[in-house]
Amino acid sequence: MSGYVILLTMSEEIQILNEIEKAVELCEKDYTRSEIFALLEIDSNQNPDKDIEKQICILKLVDLCSQNEADILIHHLTQHHGLIREACAQKINEFFKISEFSKFFQNKKNYDILIKAVNDINPNICRLIVEILPFVEDKRYFLEKLYERFNIIFDELEKLKRSNWYTKKLFNLYWGLEALNALCPSCDEKLKAVIEQCLKIKEYTIREKTAMLLCALDGNAEFVKQAREELSKDTNYYVLRYTKQWS
Repeated sequence: MSGYVILLTMSEEIQILNEIEKAVELCEKDYTRSEIFALLEIDSNQNPDKDIEKQICILKLVDLCSQNEADILIHHLTQHHGLIREACAQKINEFFKISEFSKFFQNKKNYDILIKAVNDINPNICRLIVEILPFVEDKRYFLEKLYERFNIIFDELEKLKRSNWYTKKLFNLYWGLEALNALCPSCDEKLKAVIEQCLKIKEYTIREKTAMLLCALDGNAEFVKQAREELSKDTNYYVLRYTKQWS
């Protein structure tokens, strides 16, 4: 950071060097399949020292052979250390695009985990999961759960208007709109309600993502026409770059 000097004690420097050395050793280590999944089944809460090794093992996975292996992997997509979650998102992004492996994730339990991951605090994780949503087979169920998530977010935003947590919830809304766009929703009442709520929000990034979503919708739907008309009057460049596609 410009203008700041970060001073580390000798013990902190040694600790960082030791961690780097340990990570390098683990990267060079060869793991059998059974060793990888045995390690992943260790409780991270009880053994946080295994987190770096877990992350490396996840990234070393080249395929999945069973539903159990997929379930163990996706279990690490939420409620784990950020490094583990991001490594998990990266591998799921790879596997989800391959039908041989994607089939293991196509169930409601794993869809629910993916929806939670769309609202991760790490934007890299959100992006990796949104990217695979077009490959979801049961889009109706996924959309239903996503709309439920929108309702929660809008309720929370209303309660947190004057709170520091408001921006965090806007972040959740931003990625929710990205997810919605990736799923190509129908112009129904649930979608209408989401768009109408988003138009009330002053933050330009939400208007931008709403405009992005409107580009992919049926322009003959009355609520789509009205939303497009309203956003066409916007003065923000990032919003207008989408509105130009409607003319």
